[in-house]
Amino acid sequence: MDFSIVVPTYKRKEDLIICVESILRQTKSPVEIIIVDDDNLSDGFVQKLKNNLNKQGIDLVYHQKDHKKNPRGSSESRNLGMEMASEEICFILDDDLILDNDFFEQIVSVWKDNEAESLIGVGGVIKNNRRRGRLEWLYVKIFGLGSDINWDVNDVGFQNWDDWIKRQGRGHYVHGGVCSYKKSVLDQLGGFTVRSGGRDALEDVDFCLRAKQVGYHFVIDPKAKVIHNHSPSGREDSLAAGFKEGYNRKRIFSDHCGKTFKNYLWFMWANTGWVLKQFITGQFKKGIGMIKGLLSR
Repeated sequence: MDFSIVVPTYKRKEDLIICVESILRQTKSPVEIIIVDDDNLSDGFVQKLKNNLNKQGIDLVYHQKDHKKNPRGSSESRNLGMEMASEEICFILDDDLILDNDFFEQIVSVWKDNEAESLIGVGGVIKNNRRRGRLEWLYVKIFGLGSDINWDVNDVGFQNWDDWIKRQGRGHYVHGGVCSYKKSVLDQLGGFTVRSGGRDALEDVDFCLRAKQVGYHFVIDPKAKVIHNHSPSGREDSLAAGFKEGYNRKRIFSDHCGKTFKNYLWFMWANTGWVLKQFITGQFKKGIGMIKGLLSR
């Protein structure tokens, strides 16, 4: 089974090198890697990447965005990359990942074993994400932040995940930058919604919720593992990131969630818990940004 890879990137040259090196170590190689650049990688750097990939029979497609035509942000970059992809199965990868050597092999084997028309994507897990303790799970339950399913987006737009699952399973949420998709179905759903842009735009929550509501599902395979370096390069400050998260969470609820009185109360209570968590963990600026985003018009 052939597949393409899309890697959106922004001011992360060194991280991108490490990510591509982990792709070159894979037991199964892609047909092509499409790099969608929100900045300006040098011609020499791109040519060196191209040469290294060509040695293993992998084509490099480099696209530098024209921000007069396409806004900066990961949603827009993902959509552009998917448009350029030649294969039906297409991975979207964050540029600061290190993949286990059999990551693609594990994901492709899931695709081969699952022929359900409702399957839209197969994702992996982030093995350096911390494990939630019992108190945190209780906190999630009290504030209505979770779901009865390990990987899900609940009815008011909050995502739930568990990187420590032991068995492959179905779900309605994935780490969007550690996942493969059916290109045709993603196109059918209109791709990733472009809202306020940036790396904290909750585009994965928005897309997964829309897919869930029309009957699609994902498969998450715990054998497909990555390390996510959470690079500080190219990120907005915590106040701006919090604002986007709060604003876009409100937009997702308004656009896709049933606006009953019960759901309004649930949404407000869940956001209270989510914002409070930022303050409890010392992320004061992000919490303040979330409040401003939620209150903005």
